[in-house]
Amino acid sequence: MTADRNVVSRLTAGYVIALTLIALLSGGVHLLLDNVITEQRDAATIINIAGRQRMLSQRIALLGTDLRQGDETARQPLLDAITLMRRSQDALVQGNDLGISNPLSARARAHYFDGPAPLDINVRTFLGEAERFAINRDELAYQRFHTAARTTLLPALDQAVSIFEAEANGRTRWLQQAQQVVLAILLTTLLAEAVFIFRPMVTRIRLYAGRLFDLATRDGLTGLPNRRYLMDNGEAALIQARREGTDLSCLLVDLDHFKAINDTHGHATGDAVLVRFSELVQATLRQGDLIGRTGGEEFAILLPGAGEAGALLVAEKLRAMLEADRREGVPAFTASIGATTLCPDDRGLADLMSRADAALYVAKGLGRNRVRFEAARPPEPRGAVSVA
Repeated sequence: MTADRNVVSRLTAGYVIALTLIALLSGGVHLLLDNVITEQRDAATIINIAGRQRMLSQRIALLGTDLRQGDETARQPLLDAITLMRRSQDALVQGNDLGISNPLSARARAHYFDGPAPLDINVRTFLGEAERFAINRDELAYQRFHTAARTTLLPALDQAVSIFEAEANGRTRWLQQAQQVVLAILLTTLLAEAVFIFRPMVTRIRLYAGRLFDLATRDGLTGLPNRRYLMDNGEAALIQARREGTDLSCLLVDLDHFKAINDTHGHATGDAVLVRFSELVQATLRQGDLIGRTGGEEFAILLPGAGEAGALLVAEKLRAMLEADRREGVPAFTASIGATTLCPDDRGLADLMSRADAALYVAKGLGRNRVRFEAARPPEPRGAVSVA
């Protein structure tokens, strides 16, 4: 019992640990997926704004040309485009605006701030010249920002977009690989749990269920079925015999002078007699026959398919085997057997066993160690008058 408890404790602990690990891994997968979604959203926002910078640079150049040619309606759209491009530039390099939360990576920061012509300075210089032209109509400022838009600025902005796209793809690939690793660990954990926890647990449960079934249906001393098992399955055998129109016989066996064996040799010897009887009777019966211990030294046997001749043959074979048996440590013992066969008037197994019990009573009255068959009494004809 202590070993079983230790096993149950270990299985329970392993089950809890496995569930905790699965919960942690599931949470990790959720966080990882959430991170993937966030990264993708941030990357899409950054790429969109960086791409819009290219468009704004060209729009500013076109609006500047329109204003230079005398179209005053282009002034305010030009100033608006300059303001939006400057805000977008601040969001790209500093974050915390326009949906961008992450600062620049080392590679992107190098592109924006390092080298002989850093992009951030070029963009701000471009915007300053465009704003000066929009406000003061400075021709020299126009020439400088218009030339920059067509030459140096656009390729640098294109390169910035390429850097952001490459970083987004790299982060996505890394997160996907991390997700696959976590998923593999999760599946491995589930497999290990199934092999090392659930399988032993199910085996133990099946073993314990079998033990409980045996305790509920088996006699603890002889290992034979108990009365409950015999009655439940006997009723089923009786119903089947009636449905199929076959015979069903019943034997009631009582070990002779069993109390004297206990009184003379002790209860341990009496138990040995009962165990020996169970061994002999199981060697005698056919597959499909039913036996159960119905009392201290009383046993009932059901013989499906056996009529009167078959019941007497089995009963006499068993009686003779008991009488002839000599096992060291077990005193000689015999048995009285009452036999009967199912008849149409039997209302159930109780009637069949009652008639076998009557036959057993007669066998014991005739001196024991014998077989007695009790046939069903034919029904009295109608109108017959019983004579006292």
